Amino acid sequence: MNDKDNKALLYLEAQRKVSRLRWFYVHLAGYLVILGLIIWNLLIIEDTAYTNFILVINYSTIFIWGFFIVFHALRIFKGHIFFSEKWEEKKMKEFMGDNHINWE
Repeated sequence: MNDKDNKALLYLEAQRKVSRLRWFYVHLAGYLVILGLIIWNLLIIEDTAYTNFILVINYSTIFIWGFFIVFHALRIFKGHIFFSEKWEEKKMKEFMGDNHINWE
């Protein structure tokens, strides 16, 4: 495999990762918008015959969608949630520019 093919494969992999990350952020933004609307609904709800049903729907939406957000985040970040050695190395290279060396 030559250098050009390797760069093309790396580019496609990076493009796929960025696309997955973008869709996670879209998913998270949608959740936050709906969460805000549900909180507003909980603040203005009045006591009627259907209040308990509305509360169950609101709370179940928050918790079930929240579970899927967490599951999506775990799938996207796969151990990169906290500061890993790769993250540290990448930041070192970023701050040092082209004059970096491998630290071991």
